Amino acid sequence: MLFSIRISKIFESRAIYDLLKEDNPAVYLLFVLCNRLALDGAINHGKEFLEDLKNGKLQEIPDYDVNLVTKHENYIRTGKMEYDMTQMAKDNETIGELLYKLFKDVWDLTTIDLYFDNDDKLLVMIDLIKMINSTIQDAPASLYENNFPNLMKRFDWTEVEEEYQKEKRRNCVTMDWLQEKQEDVLKEALELDIMHYADDPSIQYLESVDYDYHRSFLPCSYTPPTIYKKAYAKIMKLAKRVKGLFIPNLGEYGKHFAPILYNFRPEQKYAIFKVIKKMELIHKDMVQENEELGQYLGFDQENTETLENTKYFAPYFHLTKMLGEGWFKKNRADAKYNEQWAEKFIEGLLRSEYGLQIANDWKDCGDKIKGYVIGCLKEAGVFKENVSNDSLARDADIISNTRTFSKYIGSESRKQPYAEWVKTHVNDYCK
Repeated sequence: MLFSIRISKIFESRAIYDLLKEDNPAVYLLFVLCNRLALDGAINHGKEFLEDLKNGKLQEIPDYDVNLVTKHENYIRTGKMEYDMTQMAKDNETIGELLYKLFKDVWDLTTIDLYFDNDDKLLVMIDLIKMINSTIQDAPASLYENNFPNLMKRFDWTEVEEEYQKEKRRNCVTMDWLQEKQEDVLKEALELDIMHYADDPSIQYLESVDYDYHRSFLPCSYTPPTIYKKAYAKIMKLAKRVKGLFIPNLGEYGKHFAPILYNFRPEQKYAIFKVIKKMELIHKDMVQENEELGQYLGFDQENTETLENTKYFAPYFHLTKMLGEGWFKKNRADAKYNEQWAEKFIEGLLRSEYGLQIANDWKDCGDKIKGYVIGCLKEAGVFKENVSNDSLARDADIISNTRTFSKYIGSESRKQPYAEWVKTHVNDYCK
């Protein structure tokens, strides 16, 4: 294998790890063990490469972005691997003990016995897939309506939320703008032909839908393709119009797409869920403009997504870890500021209007943000009254230059836009 390929695969594997959502810890542990083998192979190969270079032999021209693959933080990414390994190490079990506990049912099998055991399980899995498919085909629409928030968690919506916020900053947010945005989002999804497999509507239904209303909010320069009106009629069978709101029937919507989802291209699959997410964002703002509209929205508008696998996870993991260490317990003013409190506080901060700024700044300013959070907590009375900034900087031991870190805790923390939020919410957030 070329050295370039080894490095690229290791780099890509760390990105893949962050996407793992297996509930079996064996998957995480084996992934890390395999990653270790890959690193050993790359190190040995790299030594040979370097030795050959010194002897005037060039094995290959490295085909990777040196700046990208030589930054440690690009491998650490969200911190998920460290978090998972920390969780598995809570009982101080060795790797051997963990492997035995996880695989004790096959520990004494031969490799051929293992193959046939796996083949038996494969047949069981195939039967389950068939039963699941049959159940999905026959499932009532209520199954999808009740579970749609969970289905939305399949994707990371951070970029969608960021882009929507940018659009709001570039425009004057009025009800008219929101209505135009709503119809434009619908147009984007229909242009990707997400209704391709839906049955053609009747002529009567085609003429009865409010297509002209929808079209009136689209740009005057837009020329719809010939099949566009038919696509709009198809999706309106899965939705309704109330007071200008385009409200998907999530039950019928899910029931339509679930059996045929495998037919769509990746960008179409994303669009099927993206249109729901963007409608959710737009509808929240519509309700702010007109509270009465809230009564017509028949699905949960609350943010129930976890932070894992989003850009918020890295600051969440490292900040909660920081507040769970011995120095924090030593200096806190009250035992109520425990690990559970810290987790809820940090999650609340990252879900606040300041969370996006913190997540965006984290990669380049993680140590500063740690200092700012400590400083804001100090101002809010979380630490003992007689504890100084310098003392906190020494005890926390975040960076070697404690004087610099003390400045982050002190004057610089008070300049942060979330300082007042922390002061207001720190004591009553978890009540």
